[in-house]
Amino acid sequence: MLAATVDFLLAAGIGSALALRVLPQLKVEANALVLWLACVFGLSFVNQVLGAWIFRASLGKWLLRMRVVREQDAGRPGFWRLVHRWLLGMTWLPMQPVRSLIWADGDPYEDHCKLVYVRLKDLRRLGHHR
Repeated sequence: MLAATVDFLLAAGIGSALALRVLPQLKVEANALVLWLACVFGLSFVNQVLGAWIFRASLGKWLLRMRVVREQDAGRPGFWRLVHRWLLGMTWLPMQPVRSLIWADGDPYEDHCKLVYVRLKDLRRLGHHR
């Protein structure tokens, strides 16, 4: 949860700062909320998908020395699987009120994409650290 909090703060904080910087420079009328959402979600995508695809970790997971790997073999996650995980993650907070009614056991977000988070030292012990 700490890694997810760091990732959220990164997307919301830097995305908001980016939106505030870009909005005054636009020559066209732009809806500030749309621009803010584009910056926050765009930064979230770069961090969660591209970061995990290239480095096997978002910034929050990297700081906590964790990696995102495929569940079956601890291998590098594929791009489209990461996109799928990111899109499912966008529904995580709104689904919390009904989650316990629908999914009695397991985590639909992790179980569905077959990706897990592991500590870097455990991954090195398995010989999958590259």
